[in-house]
This record gives sequence, C-alpha cells and structure tokens, in this order.
Amino acid sequence: MNVDQKILYQVKVILDFLSEEEYQLIPKETIDYIENNYEYDENFSIDPDIPLENQKIDDRTFVFLDNLIKEIESNIQNEKIKEYENKNPNNELDNTLDIKQKYMQLKELVEILKKENSKIPQVKDLIEQYKYMLTQKDLEIEKLKQNNQNLLNCIQQLPKIIKRLFIKDLNTNLLN
Repeated sequence: MNVDQKILYQVKVILDFLSEEEYQLIPKETIDYIENNYEYDENFSIDPDIPLENQKIDDRTFVFLDNLIKEIESNIQNEKIKEYENKNPNNELDNTLDIKQKYMQLKELVEILKKENSKIPQVKDLIEQYKYMLTQKDLEIEKLKQNNQNLLNCIQQLPKIIKRLFIKDLNTNLLN
C-alpha cells in the first residue's frame, strides 16, 4: 500500500465522523481528491470514544488534517470578506484606497505641470526673440527694396549718360 494512500484513508475515516455541517465546510476538490486516491486499510479504525491523539494515527495524517483546517478557516474568512464587501460596496477602506490612489495620481500630474510650466518663460523669450527677428527682417527687406529701387533708377539713367558721353549730337537716334 502506498503511504500517501494510507494517509488519505485515515483522513477519510476521520472525516466520516464529522457532522454534516462540518463536512460541508470542506472544499469539494479536497473531498474528491481523497475519495479518488485513498486505498482501503482493514487494519485501521477509529474509536470515537478515544481522543484522536491517543489512537494509532500516522503523524502525516495530523499534518494533512491541520492543513485542511487552515484551508477551511481561510475559506470562511474569505467568504466573510466577500459578504462584507457585498453588503458594503462603498466601504471606507475602499474609499480610503481610492482617495490615496487619486492623490498619488494628482501629485504626479502636478509634478508634470510644474515641469511644463517652468518651460513657459523660455518659450516666451523665444517668441519675443522671434518677433524681434521678424521686425528686423522686415526692416532689412525695406532697405533692400530701397537699394534696389535706387539701383534700378541708376540703371535707367545709364543710357542717357552714355548717350551724352559718346554722342555729341543728341538728336541722333539710337537703335534699340
């Protein structure tokens, strides 16, 4: 007989002495596991009149039962928590957690805004410099236009000057 199967049989026999109410607390998966994996041991029996500690039971059976009890207690606690949450969906704990979470998010956003706001004076300076450069450019363009106009006027005057220099008779027609 496999030792694990022996322990499972001992656990099964002990669980059979539980009341129906206590037995219902055991998770169905655990019961199924025990039922599917134990092997009958004709040498093992329990006397209900003698405490379990005084009977011939493998120590690993006690460990298994202890773990089972812890699992049941954990399940009961979880059920109580779920029941409480269902009765109090807006409980203070959740609200406190939500508030803390929102506070942290707001704090992060404030930090981001501070960083971005620190850039505003730099951007203003750049815009002012750009405006100044645009006005300078406009002034320069006006100067160039004026110079171009003066040059154009000079060029237009050039044929008259050339005529006067090379031609003594101003009444002579030039071919254009």
